[in-house]
Amino acid sequence: MGTCWNCDTELSLGKEQTHCDSCGEIVYYKCNACKQEFQVEDKTTKKKLEECKMCGYFKCPHCGVCSWSCVRYKWEMKILKMLRPEITQAMFPNLPDKIREIVNFIESEKSSPDRKLCPDRKVPITYAKTKIKNLLAKIEGFRVKDERDREAFLKRIDELTEKEEGVEFTVSETRERGSYGQEYRDAFNLLVCLGKFKIERRPKKTKPEEKYDVFIRCNNPVCPKLARDDLIINVCPACKKQFPLTQEFCMECKPYAKGKHKGEQIKLVKRLSNKDTCQLYRGQFDKVKNG
Repeated sequence: MGTCWNCDTELSLGKEQTHCDSCGEIVYYKCNACKQEFQVEDKTTKKKLEECKMCGYFKCPHCGVCSWSCVRYKWEMKILKMLRPEITQAMFPNLPDKIREIVNFIESEKSSPDRKLCPDRKVPITYAKTKIKNLLAKIEGFRVKDERDREAFLKRIDELTEKEEGVEFTVSETRERGSYGQEYRDAFNLLVCLGKFKIERRPKKTKPEEKYDVFIRCNNPVCPKLARDDLIINVCPACKKQFPLTQEFCMECKPYAKGKHKGEQIKLVKRLSNKDTCQLYRGQFDKVKNG
């Protein structure tokens, strides 16, 4: 997760991905603790390195540090201060290790990251970095259940963009009877990135300490951080090289030597690029205390 060192692309690596889809290089970083450089791919196992569940940064294979800004280190210092003066490192030399074990336990129990919003358009980071890409792909007909699923989503987009400027909506008011309104929420957030709506966070009347989103129809420019190019890529499952979307088979690899496809060229597979559709740096998203 983060920025590609080679082409400066903001990206989010999938479960087993270690290469940037934009330039093909293995992603690597410079540790902000020990200053050593490391690839996100383990040299021996060729698997992706472990990521910190709290901050999302990779844990450096040299020193084990993710990021000094990670909340885990603040917690370690807080716990250490809470134990004093009754318990100190002079009395228990392995105290820091035990505190780290406690924090690691909390990390493993932590179910979800802090809620973060785009500082400009207030779109949640989960949409900005993941869901918007899937929605743009749905519009193009990629990974949809059927054509009716795509048409239904496009209908909601058209329905909302036909509204007059200044008209306000909430998801609960817009959703259809018997539904949770997820498709409308998807459409609203996509349209915010496209400049057709803006989000205004307002306090609830019954609970002023909590806020809710109001979507207001507008006509703003498309977000300059929205990257819609190269959304879908065509990849060989064997050599991992990319090819034009119109190409069907890999001409770089040799045909299958055995099996039911013996003698056939390897068929290319289309998938979503790991390039983020939102090119805003993750650290620039604002944390919010309540949803």
